[in-house]
Amino acid sequence: MEAVKKFFKLEERGTTVMTEFRGGLATFLSMAYILAVNPRILADSGGPCDPADYGDSIFSPGYEECMEDVKRQMITATALVSIFGTLLMGLTANLPIALSTGMGMNAYFTYDVVGWRGGGDIAYSQAMSAVAVEGAIFFILAITGARGAIVKLIPEPVRYATPAGIGFFLAHLGLQTAEGIGVVVGDIATAVTLGGCPLENRTPMVAYDDACANLGICVTSDNYTCDVEKGKMTGATTWIGIVGGLLMVILMAYRVKSAFIVGIVFVTVISWFKGTDVSYFEDDVYDIGGSGESRYEYFKQVVKIEPLDMITGEYSSDFGGVATALFTFLYVD
Repeated sequence: MEAVKKFFKLEERGTTVMTEFRGGLATFLSMAYILAVNPRILADSGGPCDPADYGDSIFSPGYEECMEDVKRQMITATALVSIFGTLLMGLTANLPIALSTGMGMNAYFTYDVVGWRGGGDIAYSQAMSAVAVEGAIFFILAITGARGAIVKLIPEPVRYATPAGIGFFLAHLGLQTAEGIGVVVGDIATAVTLGGCPLENRTPMVAYDDACANLGICVTSDNYTCDVEKGKMTGATTWIGIVGGLLMVILMAYRVKSAFIVGIVFVTVISWFKGTDVSYFEDDVYDIGGSGESRYEYFKQVVKIEPLDMITGEYSSDFGGVATALFTFLYVD
């Protein structure tokens, strides 16, 4: 223990091992949502899943199963990247900063570059190649010191506004249903509005194109409205999220040091009980791909390391049309 204190200079920094442990645990629990959200967003791109292998349908059971496999492999990859980055930050820079995947970048990658289930203009392998090239460029800029010089060239208001904008984006994700508590939902007139309705009161919003209007083949998404079936702010999952947030605020007001930990654990554990209106393992509570029973069977394994064969090596030498994406990746980093 003395070696740990000396290496991380705990006494010089006016802290203790227990304080750092609580801080690390709170940071982990606050970031753990990334293990679910990042794979879910990236899997929405379809990954390497080819509709041609499943009857040319992105809605076939086979394609859905392929996407589920991609998502689970992405969970393993996200965890490994987070472990590696955080260890490097702690052991080499000696800074109490946890690192993980970029939550703004993944949404841009999926919905603007590759497109939902591969519906964009750039193939998944091309986009992955652009990410790899961007990473190599950023590494070179960082080790040569050029990154600092480039940052100074960016106007100060833009430097301050960029992380604030990403923060608002993440807050918006947390208030939605796919990655949050469902307080914010879609609206035809105002884009977003108050939601919080249960699953049975949600009306999916569709892309009303020629195929939808003439053939009845409508592409849906996670976006929905509560205006048709009503039931705003009656969803149990929304309220358990609000209660969890209020619990953390109250504990912080009483200066409870583990306020965030207690609040997160409270909401998490409650969602594990089957047969309730907030259970993660019930089909009529969460419609997020796969059955509730399959999620429960996967959960019971406690620990399972998925292979990475579906998400590694998916690169292409064709960089046509990825210049804008490459620049955006580099700028956000």
